[in-house]
Amino acid sequence: MPEPARAVVQTEFFTIVDDFLGSDERDRIWNYFQLQPFRRVDSLDLMGHWALEDSGVLRGPTAGWGRMFDSQYPTETPLDQVMKSLVDAGDLFAATVGRQGTDWDVFSAMATVYVAGQGLVWHRDAMDNAGSWVYYAHREWNIEWGGELLLAHDRDIPPEYGVYMHRLRPMVGFPDPPAWKSHLDNRDTSELLMARGIGSFVAAKPNRLVVIKGGTPHAIAKVRTSAGRHVRASIGGFFKRPVPQSQLSGTV
Repeated sequence: MPEPARAVVQTEFFTIVDDFLGSDERDRIWNYFQLQPFRRVDSLDLMGHWALEDSGVLRGPTAGWGRMFDSQYPTETPLDQVMKSLVDAGDLFAATVGRQGTDWDVFSAMATVYVAGQGLVWHRDAMDNAGSWVYYAHREWNIEWGGELLLAHDRDIPPEYGVYMHRLRPMVGFPDPPAWKSHLDNRDTSELLMARGIGSFVAAKPNRLVVIKGGTPHAIAKVRTSAGRHVRASIGGFFKRPVPQSQLSGTV
């Protein structure tokens, strides 16, 4: 009999749930990956969200729970089982992102594929996200293949530095520049995170779910060449905070 999903680690920054899906569900998800119309992220108006050398990361369509993205649950695909299982497991990670209907009401789900040499720069969730999640769908992984989820133990970085914890350089007549992407210059990001320089890593263990608390800086270590043709295949997304009633009604 398969092991039930269980929280194996819970910190102030993240929760890890292992044995998230059953064997048959995992097979269906792996088949789902093989059938997806993946596109490079640099063709999806996401330039700058990844470093230039990582712009070939592949992403599938985005489904939404409670809201239409490219599609909406139920999608009549194996992605539905992942999304339904995520909702059913809410008590296991409520300490990290809160509870559905109170702290979040909508979440997204998208498939992503990383191959050898690819990773994701340091960033944190946007303010309208209670947190994010990732489920590892690949059937096999080796500790030497890299692709670890890296999480900094620092949630006190000022909000004006934005999602990528980086701002454009001040100029004459432009002394207070906005936050921007860090794909060409990450000096602010590095200085802010190196001030303490400590954190956690989570291996991309198959059938593992990781839920990240909003505001926690995180990154994906590059998949190593030793992975060969093995891909880091994940499904993940964002827990969206409820929209205040005043915004829905157009009142202040």
